[in-house]
Amino acid sequence: MKHLGTKTLETKRLVLRKFTIADVELVYKNWANDDNVTKYLTWPSHKNIKTTKEVLETWVSNYDKNNFYQWAIVLKEIDEPIGSISVVKQNDEIKMVHIGYCIGKKWWHNGITSEALKAVIKYFFEEVGVNRIESRHDPNNANSGKVMEKCGMRYEGTMRQADINNQGICDYSEYGIVAEEYNKEQNGVRANCT
Repeated sequence: MKHLGTKTLETKRLVLRKFTIADVELVYKNWANDDNVTKYLTWPSHKNIKTTKEVLETWVSNYDKNNFYQWAIVLKEIDEPIGSISVVKQNDEIKMVHIGYCIGKKWWHNGITSEALKAVIKYFFEEVGVNRIESRHDPNNANSGKVMEKCGMRYEGTMRQADINNQGICDYSEYGIVAEEYNKEQNGVRANCT
C-alpha cells in the first residue's frame, strides 16, 4: 500500500477534494446540523457552527499526513460541498481501508453517494494499492447498503448488537470488495454505479 493522501478526484457530476475552513457554513447548513443525516451515524449532529469549525480545523490540520483521507463531496452544478466521504479505519498490514460517508438529505436518492464511493474505490485499488475496501451500515438504514452494492461491494454478514450509533446499541451489516474482485470486474462487466 502506497499512501497518497486526500488527492482531488473528479467524476461526471462531482469533485472530491480536501475541506477548507472556508467550507464551514456550507458543511453546517448542508448536512452536519441535520438529525436526519446523522440518525444512523456514530457522531451527533452539530448543534452550532462552532462544532463544525472545530471538526474542519482538525481535518485540515491532518491533510499533511499521507495516510489521512477525508474528502468533501462537491456537486459541480452548485460548486458546494454537500457531503463527505472518508477512511474511518485502516489496517496497513492487510492493506485495508474502511470507508464512511454521508450526504445532505436534499441530495439523497440521486446516485451521488454511489458516484463518490465508486471514485474512491477506484483510487484506492488503482493508485494506493489496497487489497480490501470495506464499509458497514445499520440494517435500519438499507439505502446505505444499496450504495455499497451498486459499487460492487458484497454483503458479508450482520453482526448483532455489535455497534453503537445515535439510535443506541445496534446491529451492523458489513460489505467488502477485494482487489481480485475489482480487477476481474474491470476486465469484464462492471456493475453500474451511477
